[in-house]
Parts: sequence; structure tokens; C-alpha cells
Amino acid sequence: MYQSLYRKYRPRSFKEVVGQEHIVRTLKNQIKLKKIGHAYLFTGTRGTGKTSVAKIFAKAVNCLNNKDGEPCNSCEICQAINNNTTMDVLEIDAASNNSVNDVRELRESVIYAPSQAKYKVYIIDEVHMLSTGAFNALLKTLEEPPPHVIFILATTEPDKLPDTILSRCQRFDFKRIPTRLIAQNLDRICNDSGIKIEEKGLKTIAIYGNGSMRDAISLLEQCASYKEGLITYEDVCEMLGVANDEMLFSLLDYMNAKDVAASLKQLDKILSYGIDVGNFLKSLTYILRDMVLYKTGGEELKEILYSDVETVKERVQNFGTAFLTNALEKFINLQKEVRYAISPLTLLEVTILRLIKPEISYDMMSLLARVEQIEDKLEKGQFFLREEKEEKNKKINSPEEGKEENVASQIVQQEDIDLEKVWAEVKEMIKKERIALYAFIEKGIPYLKKGTIVVEYPEEYALLKEELSKAENKSFIEGILKELVGKAIPLKFELRKNEEELLVQQVKEFFGEDIEII
Repeated sequence: MYQSLYRKYRPRSFKEVVGQEHIVRTLKNQIKLKKIGHAYLFTGTRGTGKTSVAKIFAKAVNCLNNKDGEPCNSCEICQAINNNTTMDVLEIDAASNNSVNDVRELRESVIYAPSQAKYKVYIIDEVHMLSTGAFNALLKTLEEPPPHVIFILATTEPDKLPDTILSRCQRFDFKRIPTRLIAQNLDRICNDSGIKIEEKGLKTIAIYGNGSMRDAISLLEQCASYKEGLITYEDVCEMLGVANDEMLFSLLDYMNAKDVAASLKQLDKILSYGIDVGNFLKSLTYILRDMVLYKTGGEELKEILYSDVETVKERVQNFGTAFLTNALEKFINLQKEVRYAISPLTLLEVTILRLIKPEISYDMMSLLARVEQIEDKLEKGQFFLREEKEEKNKKINSPEEGKEENVASQIVQQEDIDLEKVWAEVKEMIKKERIALYAFIEKGIPYLKKGTIVVEYPEEYALLKEELSKAENKSFIEGILKELVGKAIPLKFELRKNEEELLVQQVKEFFGEDIEII
């Protein structure tokens, strides 16, 4: 009869357990020193070895030929436990045996001595599923069991256990198994089972095992059934329903080049293969993680990259750190949002647009990305000083205008204005006196420029800007400013410049007006 791979290659001794050395060492020492506890709690995510270690421990404490804490797997007791033919090691599923009556039956059975082994071991899986009454019924037995009884409680959710239960157990937390160790174990299974698979494909399976050895082995078994002969990396991606690296790198290249049309077409191409938005985001965050790590840490971090090191090294050269970290942060947050979104695809497309066009986003990472664009243009020599300087100072049209500008400058120099605080107070006063006007002013972003408070609006709010620029509304807001600050401060409403104009303005402010864009 065919036996699934995860059952066939389930650990049968402590030395076969992968990734839980801290637990294995402690349990073996307890057996060698004969300091065996009466109640243990094994916690951790699924597929990390909780029930496997529990059964190995049950064999080790009862083994007739125990050596250094390891079961022999050949004596009568070990074989009976391996074949599930002994009544002295009982595995109970708390999800389906969670009532008070079930626990009472358990309490009645513990008083009987083991029929064959030295200890009677009760392994209660998913123990957090027990009812409150069942926990209370178990409490006294767990605190003072007969000397021949050992309880091993296993759970993925220890927070749901009462403190009274936790305090009576020795707790062992099973860690998620590192991808590297999962890949090594999968390679051993492939060699033993005659499965031929590309190294990159094997590593991909290990990654999508998410720290669970059982899940990874199950995925390997699916891939082995998917195709006879050599299983390629592309085969693995198709079977898992995820995008391959080349598809994702191409999408990121288009995004980095600010090509909206090509980016959205590439996204559509990827999803046309039936790839789920959630799986797509997971794959993309793995790629971006590797690019960020290599961009910041270089060769020193190559051992912990998921993707091919040479590919990452080649593709990351054209990307800025701010763009990569911004994209990684946004796509990680998006993974949470798409679970509850009515249209996950639309949410994904909007996020891509915001990354390509950071000027439509006001968060800090987007601002850093725009600064990086300026630095990039400077490095490439796309700005240089003119050979023939133009006249810097233009003639002022009238003495009154010049006087007004000087007064504004003096105000800023004489008064240390906390713009954020002042503007918050301005909005609060407008809200109290003219609520309709408050709705208009709320959308603006203020900043100080040469003694004037400039309130900037995106192009889609052009109507708000026009309304606020009317003499009546502008005078009303300037009056509030004067009342708060004690001096008149000019106010100006503007539309936000497009990306190219903004870059030019920022560079001119830095280098002066004598600069030419090529």
C-alpha cells in the first residue's frame, strides 16, 4: 500500500529531527539523567515536529535498549509504538474529544498501570480545543498524575490555554524550520526516492513550505506527481500557482522605468496564468526582500537570499534603495489589505501606480523616492551650469511689490513660526466659524516659501484651490493667521507641479537659477 512521503519520512529518532536542536538536547539529557517530568507542553506552528518529537520521546522513555537518550527502534516496545499497536502510548485529538466526559474517561484510565511499557504516555494534540470544563477536569490529574503517567500536550495556539494548565507543564517552543534546512532534507528525500528536480525548484518548494517540514514534503510529493522525469523550476512555479522570477523582475524593471502601460500589461500577463493576487504578492515580496538585502548588504548577505544570487546582483544595479524599500513596505502592507478588499486587483493596480508616480503620494517613503530621482539625475549629468549667465535679478515691476516681498521676508526672519502647529490652529478656527471652507482647506499641504505660506493642492483639487483663492476667503484665512501669529503673513494657493517641473524647481533652488536642463 502506498504511503505518503511525509508519513514515510517522519522522524523516528531524535537525530532525524530537523531544526529543533534546543528541544532535542534537553529531552535527551532528561532521559539520560532520569529527570523525566510528568507534563510537557509542545507549542509551535504546524509541521514543525511537535507530535513526531512526542512519539520519539514516548519511545525513548520506554525503550529497552536506550542509548544516550535515543530509542533503538528495534526492541519490542519501540516497534509497537511505531506500528501503533500498544495501549501504553495514546494519541488523542482534542478537537474531537473536547468535552468534560472525554476528560473524565481519561482520568479513569490513568490509574491503571501500563500493560507493556514502563510509562503510560498520553499525547493530546490541539489541546487548546478543550472546553473550559474539560480543562478544569484535567487540572488535578495534570498536577498530580500517577508516577507511571506522562502527559504531552501539543498546540499551535498556546495563548488559548489557561494559566493554570501552563504553570503545570514544562514548555517547549518549536521554531519555524529554516528554509536552508528544509531544502537539505528535501534533497535527501529526493535522492532516496529517485525524484529528479532542479535545485532552484527545490529551494522554491522549501520557501513556500513557510517553515513547515510537513507542508514542504507534501508540496514535493505534488510536484513529483505533476510530471515524470526532471522537474524544472518553471514546473514548480506552475504547480504552486506562483509567478517565476523572470516575470517579477520584468515587472519591477517597468515600474522602475516609470512605464505605467508596460507595468500594467506585465501584471495582466502574470495574472492571466491563473495566479492568485495573494500568491503574486507573496512572490513579489520575496524578490524585493532579496533585492533590498543585496543592495544594502552585498555579498555578505548572499547566503540568506531566496533568489539566485547572480540574477539579483545583475538586476538590482538599476534600482535605487528608496524605491525598493518603499515597494517592499507597500506590498507587505497590501498583503493584509487584499484579504478584505472587494477588488484585490484594483487595489494592487493602484499601489503599482503610486510606486511609479510617487508625486501622487505624500508618505515619507514616496518623498524619499523623489529625492533619489533628483540625485540620480545629478549623477548622470543631466543638470549643468550655463556658460553665459542670465541676469539673476529681474527688475521689480513696482516699488510696492518689492516692499511687500521685503516685509514678508522680514516676518519669517523675525518670527520663528511652528507652521505645523499654527496651521492646525488655523484649521480648527475655520472649522468652528465656516465649516464649508474647512472642507476646502483640509486637502491642502502648507509650507513656507520666502515669507509666504504656500498651500499646495494636487491637480484633482483645482476647484478647491480656485475657491480658496477668492479675495473674500483668502482675506478671512489671512485674518486668522494674523490673529494667531500677531503679524501679517501673505497666503498663496497653488496647484502641485508635475514631477518634471518639481525636480527642476528643487535643483534650481539648490544650485541657483543659472542651470540648464538637457
